[in-house]
Amino acid sequence: MSTQDISKRKRRAAAVIAVMMAVSVFAGLPLTDLGKVYAAGETGQVTASLLYVRSGAGTSYSKIGSLAKGKTFVVTGSAKDSSGVVWYQLKYGSKTGYVSSKYVNIKQNTVTSVSNTQGTVNTKTDPLIVRSGPGTSYSSLGTMVKGKTFTMTGKVQDISGTWWYTLSFNGKTGYVSSKYVKTTSTSSGVTEVTGTTGTVATKTDPLLVRSGPGTNYGTIGSMAKGKTFTVTGKAQDSSGTWWYRLTFNGKTGYVSSNYVTIKTSSGATEETENAIGTVNTKSDPLLVRSGPGTNYGTIGSMAKGKTFTIIGNAKDSSGNTWYKLTYNGRLGYVSGSYVKVTQNSDPGSSDEDTDQGSSSSPVTFQMGTVTANDGLNVRTGAGTSYTRLTTLPKGTTITVTGSKKASDGKVWYTYQYSVSQVGYLCSDYLSVKTVTSDSDFESYMTAQGFPESYKPGLRMLHAAHPQWVFKAYNVGYSWSDAIARETASVSTNLVSASSPVSYRSTAPGSYNSSTKTWTTFDGGWYAASPTVVKYYMDPRNFLTESGIYQFMTHRYDSGSQSADTVAAVIQGSFMQSRNPGGGYSSYSTLINAAGKNGGVNPNVLAAMIIQEQGWSGSSLVSGTYPGYQGYYNFFNIGAYTTSTMNAIQRGLWYAKGSGVGATSYSRPWNTPYKSILGGAMFYSEEYVSNNQDSYYTKKFNVKNGVSKVGTHQYMTNVAGAASEGSIVKRAYSSNDNYPVVFEIPVYSSMPSTACQLP
Repeated sequence: MSTQDISKRKRRAAAVIAVMMAVSVFAGLPLTDLGKVYAAGETGQVTASLLYVRSGAGTSYSKIGSLAKGKTFVVTGSAKDSSGVVWYQLKYGSKTGYVSSKYVNIKQNTVTSVSNTQGTVNTKTDPLIVRSGPGTSYSSLGTMVKGKTFTMTGKVQDISGTWWYTLSFNGKTGYVSSKYVKTTSTSSGVTEVTGTTGTVATKTDPLLVRSGPGTNYGTIGSMAKGKTFTVTGKAQDSSGTWWYRLTFNGKTGYVSSNYVTIKTSSGATEETENAIGTVNTKSDPLLVRSGPGTNYGTIGSMAKGKTFTIIGNAKDSSGNTWYKLTYNGRLGYVSGSYVKVTQNSDPGSSDEDTDQGSSSSPVTFQMGTVTANDGLNVRTGAGTSYTRLTTLPKGTTITVTGSKKASDGKVWYTYQYSVSQVGYLCSDYLSVKTVTSDSDFESYMTAQGFPESYKPGLRMLHAAHPQWVFKAYNVGYSWSDAIARETASVSTNLVSASSPVSYRSTAPGSYNSSTKTWTTFDGGWYAASPTVVKYYMDPRNFLTESGIYQFMTHRYDSGSQSADTVAAVIQGSFMQSRNPGGGYSSYSTLINAAGKNGGVNPNVLAAMIIQEQGWSGSSLVSGTYPGYQGYYNFFNIGAYTTSTMNAIQRGLWYAKGSGVGATSYSRPWNTPYKSILGGAMFYSEEYVSNNQDSYYTKKFNVKNGVSKVGTHQYMTNVAGAASEGSIVKRAYSSNDNYPVVFEIPVYSSMPSTACQLP
């Protein structure tokens, strides 16, 4: 089976303009780093007395303005000119501009020194990548295996707020993500504390002072209720309870945090607490602040119904309670006036160094579903005047993170569009409901090996369809390796002529820069850009009501497959009212029988036919094509353009016997019956039995090792899997709560958020 087989339908999607915003404190990089291509979101500072801003990457482009020495800007991208010089892209007023990297100093986050701390690689199975800088855009210096320990020398935040730890790695300074590192103090497990006093808060009895952090240590004295002392450190015992360190009668002592009220140097009173909180606002999100009070800066927000682990509480100068939590790797505070404490948790179960993402506790979130028929624009701010990032098709589901009112009073919901970009959606076209996932499903997802970035979509699907089964399939290689193989040939993935021009590749062989024309493939299709390939290959983009079906297994199951479900798929198509012959009264009964005979899901076969032939049919199934009258090819097998035949001729040539009277798969296909029966046999033997047993894996051959990626693919339409999945959903429209099994590929070292369209 050639990889040149064509698909004829593709769902359109709107273009994306990715704008990354920096949020951290920076310090300058040395001038030797000027040649590096930096990720969008970094901050640049002009070093020349006056730097021209041009309309493109090179001095041949027109000037659109200038920047004075010392002026800073956010880098939104980069490109090289014909001589290899890097030009940084930026927003200049309402225009996109470029400045030469020779006269720009890129700034980087300040590294905070860390001492007496050991890190341990805490990945699930894969090694941890050590990078040359704080972020996934930096190059890899090497890897460390799970369980490897190292000495931390510092920590720094990237533009998304994620902490990265520094270490000495093969003679160089390396950076590793805090998400996959467990830290421990090398100074007896004690965290140093300054500027803090404690007050004994027992009911009546004195508080025992022990020689170590735990009840198993001996008593060295006691302190009466109301006694104050200076806290010099804190440590946890084996149960997770915090103990405060102090100097007691010239000795080092420890007291349980359960009976102590803490007051910081800022005047705030703080206590250790172990509980689960739920955001209890009326409708708006709850602001998360950097300290206990409205005078502290905002570091984010949480939607109504969002649950979190309370790790402490504090009182502001007015006596109001603020709950402390870990928010995106940072300490945050939320007003107690808008939090409902729903349950107690185990003491110490939410230490700041714990990755709460792997918790099996129930998660409450707000699910939004797009209701606009033409799709819903995602914007950079609350209002239609803001830049459009992309358009979400009707039925797309997202996790709502908050809301904001526009100047006209209309509410706009927010969601995490990318690592550092929040997207805004008009509430008029988004149906929102609060959902709570169950703890069993949370544990199940973790046990399956689903990354955190997969879980929001899976939670929404599980809440709506608790009978569905989601299985993670670890392909055994990295995302970058898969993409490299999938995009090695420009003809492997194609987009239709009706797709936006930005979807087309400009790589050699697909675009002629001299004539400014694109090469056509398979009768009017164009090579897809690597960005588009990444979007359609990223499973996280399709963990939705319609997208999920491309991961449905294609093996026959009488419990959820029948002539009736096939009839639902083909309703409205050219097959609905026709008689296929061969002793079958309808196409639905024929396709069901062909699926059962070949061990293939007949609903899938029906959707494949519609995907290949369209809803009205084509010359490949008419039986009247000149030179090939009386021949049919319902699955477009072998149908691709050659130097002597167009795709239709090639497909019917195959149906007739490939010019040599071939009889495999019941050829010649001189009736619709034989074409469908033989096509089902072909698909079963060539794909389903070859680990290509879903729409996704027949398009992207990822279950047979990295060397097979980009080969033996059923179709070249890059959107084919997503399109066929949306069609087969019709089979389950009346009852989609069968125990349908979805097998979803997982790659190592995936981007932290789903890949976007250009």
